[in-house]
Amino acid sequence: MQETTDTAISNTPPAPRTDRLELVKELGRGSIGVVHKAKNPQQGRVSALRQFEVPQWLDDVNELLNRILAEARAASALDHPNIARLYTCGYKGFTVFMTAEFIEGQSLKEILSTRQPDLAEVLSWSKQLLTALDYAHEKNVYHHFLNPSNIRILSDGTLKVLDFGLLRDKHLLSQTPAKKLENEPYLSPEEVKNKPPDQGANLFTAATIIYQLYTCRNPFAGKHLGEVDRAIMDVTPHPLNTAHPRVPPAISTVVLKALSKNRTERFPTGKQLIAALEEAAKAAPLAPPPAPKPVVVAPKAPAPEPESLNGAGSVAAKSAPLPPAPRTQVFAPPPATARVQVGTNNHWKLAGAIATCLVVVAVLAFLFQRKPAENTIESTVTEAAKPAPPAPTPAAAPVATEPVSEPVAEVTEPEPAPATRVISSVRRSRPVRVPRAANAPAVAAPQEGELDISSFPSDATIEIDRLAGQSWKTPQTLTGFPAGTYRVTVSKPGYASDVRSVQIAAGGHMSVDVRLTVVKGWLTVGGSPAGASVFIDGQDTGKVTPVTLMLEPASHNVLLRKSGYLEAGSAVQLVAGQTVSYSPSLMVAGRTDNLKIVGGGIGRVFSGGGSQGKARIEIKTEPKGAQVLINGTPLQKTTPVEIQVEAGNYDITLQKDGYKDIHENAIVGVEDRIKINRTLSR
Repeated sequence: MQETTDTAISNTPPAPRTDRLELVKELGRGSIGVVHKAKNPQQGRVSALRQFEVPQWLDDVNELLNRILAEARAASALDHPNIARLYTCGYKGFTVFMTAEFIEGQSLKEILSTRQPDLAEVLSWSKQLLTALDYAHEKNVYHHFLNPSNIRILSDGTLKVLDFGLLRDKHLLSQTPAKKLENEPYLSPEEVKNKPPDQGANLFTAATIIYQLYTCRNPFAGKHLGEVDRAIMDVTPHPLNTAHPRVPPAISTVVLKALSKNRTERFPTGKQLIAALEEAAKAAPLAPPPAPKPVVVAPKAPAPEPESLNGAGSVAAKSAPLPPAPRTQVFAPPPATARVQVGTNNHWKLAGAIATCLVVVAVLAFLFQRKPAENTIESTVTEAAKPAPPAPTPAAAPVATEPVSEPVAEVTEPEPAPATRVISSVRRSRPVRVPRAANAPAVAAPQEGELDISSFPSDATIEIDRLAGQSWKTPQTLTGFPAGTYRVTVSKPGYASDVRSVQIAAGGHMSVDVRLTVVKGWLTVGGSPAGASVFIDGQDTGKVTPVTLMLEPASHNVLLRKSGYLEAGSAVQLVAGQTVSYSPSLMVAGRTDNLKIVGGGIGRVFSGGGSQGKARIEIKTEPKGAQVLINGTPLQKTTPVEIQVEAGNYDITLQKDGYKDIHENAIVGVEDRIKINRTLSR
């Protein structure tokens, strides 16, 4: 330890300078007090300084101060690469000061709000977190505020656990905006019963965080404290592979065991939980390889069945299998059989056979002529004249003759008219099965080019200037192009369009691969309950949650409003190509029809007076005389004022002419005592 003290810090001037520390900036207001980034000019060391007040009206205030110092003294002995070190702890009067290692990097809460960690990252972070907890537990030090906000990830992937040594006590908690509801889902069943945290409680909370890392959702989140506490105590979370399909079932089984309500069924140490997670990760089945990119190809080789070209220029669906290449068949009449003389008895049999053959030939000719010109290549078959069979002679004996071979006519392909040329893809059609003439000559393939277009990202729209009114989606192979130059445009919402000039030669194949440049960002707004109106930068989008919006890369203010709930809002920073998620849990608004203004000062507020089951909120401002609105309902008295309310969620607005409005959220439980003291600014 470079510096450790559990004595009072003497001669402490007001901010922005405190003893040997210079306050650089405020980092935020946590569950206890306010945290600043501070610098010790003598040592050149940057640290995190936490400052909070101990209620001086407590009868056992000295005992509470001693507990704070004892907890900090034990945590100051921790020296582990995954734990932020606690340097000093002291107090002056009733103000406590704690300095700790300053950690750069994103918190898990910030990471989860912007992206979904991959499975390898989750496993690595879980191992580091559990290793740090095991180390602290061996020294009988337990974390009182373990949650994603107190876990940071450095740029090299190292995990750091913050706030070891900070004592949890109901008299120290700051009931600032949604903090209580935000932190409640990370309690263990033992802590919900008001028992102090221990090894089992910390490991349960760690399992809750691991569940959230895998699924991007907290297993015990709720709209109010009662719902959250009931979920922690009684409700079994959904399996992880149900909450998110990417999670292997083996990992889901391990994490759910760590979240057992009965602590004897959980893993007794973090080391055992790490081993189970690693074993489950090894046993997880590998993901199947991606399916090959479907394309539609032009006719090149004979195939068992004929295909047709779609005159409408449509393409095969992405899920369709690769169709076989179409072919062209040449049909010739079957060779003539040997002519024989037949007797009178066979005369009618021969006549019937001839009639049947004529009917079959007529049907085949009719079906062949019904094929559209766009789908088949017409053939002209010239058949040599066949001599009519001689009249039967009853008295003559049958005489065998040589078979008569019939000539096969040439097959020519008509030149299609340019005005009716349509670029198309191949689709499977119902072939007409007829006998194919033996040794039929092959037909020369048409001298047409084809164009293969792919893009990143895929599913972009393809448009070709000489084919107005037609479009396709990438990846795609288009056929039937006459030789020439084409102007191809590939576009996708949120990306800059890419225009290419493509030269296609007769019978050639051209491939174009486009990487689109992203110019927009995406904001996914969800939360519960659904159906909240979404406002962006003060403007009503006309959309309700859940919804994904495409916005310009910039900082945007998001606000959700729903009747019967408190507003929820946040500032989000969008970068081109980035998707940011904002999914708050809207808090049910507390009742305002039974608000009661009560008298007396601080002594009376915390002396145990007041109606049973009610909470109290004391509001002070500097200067005095500010108008107070509770969930939009104005109070008849200005500040300072003390009100009695039911347990619930309250939006408090402070207004005074010539000063900026101040908005606060208070989440109060039964018999809570809340103090709000704010300085108005012009």
